[in-house]
Amino acid sequence: MDIYPIRDLISTSYLTVSGDTAMLIDASSEAIVPKVLAKLAELKVKLQLIALTHYHYDHVGAADALRRNTGAPVAIHKLDADSLRRGGRLSVKPTRLRGKILSPFVMHGDRAPVTPDIELGDSEDLQQYGGFGRSFLTPGHTAGSQSVILPNGTIIVGDALTETILPPHHALPPMFADDSQTSIRTIIAIADTSQGDVRVAHTGRVKESTLQKLAARARQGKLHY
Repeated sequence: MDIYPIRDLISTSYLTVSGDTAMLIDASSEAIVPKVLAKLAELKVKLQLIALTHYHYDHVGAADALRRNTGAPVAIHKLDADSLRRGGRLSVKPTRLRGKILSPFVMHGDRAPVTPDIELGDSEDLQQYGGFGRSFLTPGHTAGSQSVILPNGTIIVGDALTETILPPHHALPPMFADDSQTSIRTIIAIADTSQGDVRVAHTGRVKESTLQKLAARARQGKLHY
């Protein structure tokens, strides 16, 4: 199992490869399309599935173009599927000061609708859709936010967590959360599931010890946003 971070200016998508099969987790923006296609050609693998962690524009912008170029279906949790289809302007709820500062920019402009091919349930074996690993519901950031645990134990969580900008990247709550209490429970669930390699959608891997400390605060009722 190999994991290739594919970055644009804002987000990181993850091209995961096993044998001659590839699965892309998130599809940040059209800027990554040539990068993904070049990596697929270099590795001589076929993209079989595009799995989206949630419907926000910085995670879905390349989905249509990559589907057209590769034939890979687009999958999202069923609770985020309608928002993905609808497109339009985002509405977000900041959890801290940085989110409040950035929210006018995040909510500015419309995003193109994307029609998903697959609507996933709360826990799905992705092999049945051409990928690998398992998706599981990690809500709070959005109602249908989901994470993917790969066969090697790596968990890719989208925006269910964020991280400090400078390394080592300390785990932080999401910058925006539609439901803060649900998000806090999700942090505990991710920490309980973690085998030491948790990756988020912006800078990359979070430091495991800081994730466990964050979850401990949540269990003690000391995490609020």
